[in-house]
Amino acid sequence: MGHASSIALGIALHKKNRRIVCLDGDGSVLMHMGSLATVAQHSPPNFVHIVLNNGAHDSVGGQPTAAERSSFSITGLALAAGYKHTWVCCTHDEIVNSIRTIEQNGIHGPHLVEIKISRGSRKDLGRPTRSPVQNKVDFMHFLAINGDS
Repeated sequence: MGHASSIALGIALHKKNRRIVCLDGDGSVLMHMGSLATVAQHSPPNFVHIVLNNGAHDSVGGQPTAAERSSFSITGLALAAGYKHTWVCCTHDEIVNSIRTIEQNGIHGPHLVEIKISRGSRKDLGRPTRSPVQNKVDFMHFLAINGDS
């Protein structure tokens, strides 16, 4: 947990002609806040950081994070670190509009889209069926077969 943006940054720097989207959680961002500064320092124009903020470490017990407080601003942290654009989304339309703005206007990133979500997950949510090693091998293969662009 917490390394998604660092991995996505490496891919964005290597695959400059592709839009790289990093899916992250508020707990992960808080665990590795220094990664926000590292992403901003490298400033990849093709980097979109989507943070699902439920105000909790939901996958490991539901402990609250600082992001549950209304005075805490993940987008504020990202802007202070040097991200170019940020959005806070609470509705479907806000999410669509933020992504549409990035895609249609061709604005350079890094971008951060914070999506406020509820705690909890569906009762029928599936669990991984492949091992972490299998996922790593699949991911490395995907990166290799998709070339440098």
